[in-house]
Amino acid sequence: MHSRFKLAPKGKALHIMARKSAGAATEAAWVSLGGCTSHVVALRVYLALMARGGR
Repeated sequence: MHSRFKLAPKGKALHIMARKSAGAATEAAWVSLGGCTSHVVALRVYLALMARGGR
């Protein structure tokens, strides 16, 4: 199963990325929802998104 969200390190920050698809799977792109230098905060936001199922 593919995840709709992922954490991506960029410099000293963790960015929460969301997969945005425009139809076919080959057209999917990852969009940054924002970054945070606090890894604890970024992980909490990521886990909250995973719990909600992206709604």
